[in-house]
Amino acid sequence: MTKKLAGLFIGVAIGFIMAWARLSDPAVIRSMLLLREPDVFLLMGSAALVAGVGARLLRAAGARALVTGEAIGWSVERPRAGHVVGSVLFGAGWSIAATCPGPIAAMTGEGRVAGLVVAAGLMVGVVLKVATEKRLAARPLPTAGVAGQ
Repeated sequence: MTKKLAGLFIGVAIGFIMAWARLSDPAVIRSMLLLREPDVFLLMGSAALVAGVGARLLRAAGARALVTGEAIGWSVERPRAGHVVGSVLFGAGWSIAATCPGPIAAMTGEGRVAGLVVAAGLMVGVVLKVATEKRLAARPLPTAGVAGQ
């Protein structure tokens, strides 16, 4: 099984689960954001807990990824300003659209126009991020004054 085929299969399965859990329904997301329904928070929390414990156990056992054969591991880095800004933008977009980009394919497959709007917003965000990084990389670094001048 190729990596792309495995990715397609896993993506379809996750999309089906998201649609089945109604995570592609803006009304469910809105109720969650208004703190009326804890279901989505419980689902995300349990998923994070299972994934965190599972990944640590797999890494401790020296397991390898099924598709790529790579050792299971991760790198750790300190949060930077870009992480904070990105998370604020993500949360604001999530609140405004009453949906998450995760189930875009599931929403579109269900015939929800919101899926196309969220996909367009996601693409605009990616293009803006790349353009901003290029612009910042092209800037000359500030130089300190040379001693004696």
